[in-house]
Amino acid sequence: MSTELTPEQQRELIEKVFHEGLDLGDLSAADRYLTADFRNHGSHDDSMRGPEAFKHTIRIQQAAFSEIKYEILDFISQGDKAAIRWVMHGKHTGPFIGIAPTNLQVQHQAIIWFRFEGDKIAERWGIVDNFTLSKFLQSGGKPVGPLTPGGPGGGKPQAA
Repeated sequence: MSTELTPEQQRELIEKVFHEGLDLGDLSAADRYLTADFRNHGSHDDSMRGPEAFKHTIRIQQAAFSEIKYEILDFISQGDKAAIRWVMHGKHTGPFIGIAPTNLQVQHQAIIWFRFEGDKIAERWGIVDNFTLSKFLQSGGKPVGPLTPGGPGGGKPQAA
């Protein structure tokens, strides 16, 4: 089944899923906006199917962060697929990827692809930058490394 959505409608649907589900923690958003056999590739547990797979992600995010606000920085669409680049702003108030709460304000980033069926999201593939976030949290909020803007070297690689 192909998508019935225009690129504008695809973006609106993605924004609803992120705002209602991830920002506000509304688990029912997964039931409203995802297909019954939704697949969440590259997530916390790829074996899960259907809206429950995304509900799992919502639960993890809500347990680990407060003051969550996802911002879509870029959006592209082609046929039944769309891609976004997002940044999540929040406060690390619960365990996340094995790291105890730090109460640090964070920015977490990713690039995500979606495939639509009809007027719902059927699949999601994600490349989420947990590496940079974990280094930031483990360092107590210090710049991550020599390529961090404003960090040592001003964004230029350092000689060994």
